[in-house]
Amino acid sequence: MAHKQPLGSSDIPSFESNTLEDIAAAVKAVQTTFKSKKTKDVEFRLTQLRKLYWGLKDNIDLLRDSLKRDLNRPVHDAHVSDIDWSISDCMFAIKNLKTWVKDDKNVDVALPFSLLRPRIRKEPLGAVLIIGTYNFPVQLNICPLIGAIAAGCTAVVKPSENAPATAMVLTRIIEGYLDPDSYRIVNGAVPETTALLNEKWNKILYTGGVNVAKIISKKAAETLTPVCLELGGKNPAFVTSHADLRLAARRLLWGKTLNAGQVCVSHNYVLIERALVKPFIKFLQESYVDFFPKGARESPDFCRIINTQHFDRMKKMLDGTRGQIVLGGETDRDDLYIAPTAVLVESEDDVMVQEESFGPIWAILPYDNIDAAIAVANATDSTPLALMAFGSQAENEKVLSGVTSGGATLNDAFMHAAVHTFPFGGVGYSGNGSYRGRASFDCFTHRRTIAETPGWADKIFRVRYMPYLESELRMSQWLGDVKPDFDRDGRQIIGLKSLVGSILRVGSDSGTGALFRWAIIGAGGCLLYGRPWV
Repeated sequence: MAHKQPLGSSDIPSFESNTLEDIAAAVKAVQTTFKSKKTKDVEFRLTQLRKLYWGLKDNIDLLRDSLKRDLNRPVHDAHVSDIDWSISDCMFAIKNLKTWVKDDKNVDVALPFSLLRPRIRKEPLGAVLIIGTYNFPVQLNICPLIGAIAAGCTAVVKPSENAPATAMVLTRIIEGYLDPDSYRIVNGAVPETTALLNEKWNKILYTGGVNVAKIISKKAAETLTPVCLELGGKNPAFVTSHADLRLAARRLLWGKTLNAGQVCVSHNYVLIERALVKPFIKFLQESYVDFFPKGARESPDFCRIINTQHFDRMKKMLDGTRGQIVLGGETDRDDLYIAPTAVLVESEDDVMVQEESFGPIWAILPYDNIDAAIAVANATDSTPLALMAFGSQAENEKVLSGVTSGGATLNDAFMHAAVHTFPFGGVGYSGNGSYRGRASFDCFTHRRTIAETPGWADKIFRVRYMPYLESELRMSQWLGDVKPDFDRDGRQIIGLKSLVGSILRVGSDSGTGALFRWAIIGAGGCLLYGRPWV
């Protein structure tokens, strides 16, 4: 296929929705192609991933310009958070795909069943639908697509209409570089998304809000279609007296200034020991001046809110709070500008805590002890997408143990989500399933168990055939019997047999691990004494 030549920013076409006829044709194409088994070929997948890589590289300037149009995204952030991220993810899949697709043969089975050559094969799920969102419109569409291609699926990508310029550049990349029978892109809003959801898919991956996720889940349930939901949450940050307060303020401010706080894993509120409130605010103000010497509004590094709808939502939160603004507070609807704004509140019932901001505004809520802070977090959102904790190791572990979340970062703002090879996903109301890196491949893969019984094995498996024989049942039970090392109250029994076994295994839980450890001991003996220890 001859690829289109890169264009300048002025050549980004106006956003255009697909017709319902286009959508029906796209769905039919990817479903038909998957049934043909074309995408199961690993070399085909690698070719498509390589073409996608060049599609991203060839259109870097266009992607920069589209992100600037949609979000006022500075070039630095455009690369770090979207473009380079997607390119790295693509290369990671290309380098590792041949390893990922291999059958898993290290399957835990009883000894007799090892004769069946048990293995797990990685099969593509089928034709999948990827519905992206606007805040990181390149990576949140491209990275799931990388996983779908790597897994051998066909796919339709539906980018957000709220980032229209980037959607049109993605259209250029997907239509201009990838196999058109296997991968399509559909642009539009609610009617077009509804039309896509009315089709039968083998999996749907959606990134966005809870309300739409419920609609998608309900629709998918009609056809028992599995879903991966990447949502958000009212993410807490904890700051204790054992934290480096200046560092905590700096890093948390960064978390709310990147992409103007339009980050699903950024904190919604900061729970902080009451005695630390004043110095923490002081350090926030100092960090703000460091980040934006002329103010955030005049900075070329600060993004804008995506549209007036989200601007109005956040402005309503600021207008409705009973708290005190201690940083920022400036807004300009015409410019879609909201300054990084911290609000000191006295109650977890304040709107700044109870509503997800998804922007550069957040609450500071004092607490008197860490147990009370954990209780507030669980009452506010028991399954946030992320949490951050700045404290001693014991305090951080207490927070991790006391609050469930999709992911967590200690001593920083959401850096767990910055590792592009880490599985990323929520739990409970913040989503289910995960992707990125190897997890993207797994997201769109069915693990198919395979056994192969040799013809000569009937004697060994005679126990299954009628007429049943008591002697064969006893033999089968003897082979499969594992004696417990615990009593009826659940207490472990440390007997001579288990003690000797533990010594022989050198503390390992498996025979393979024991052999490896004995090999190391033997090698160490050779190095130290010129002869092996074993």
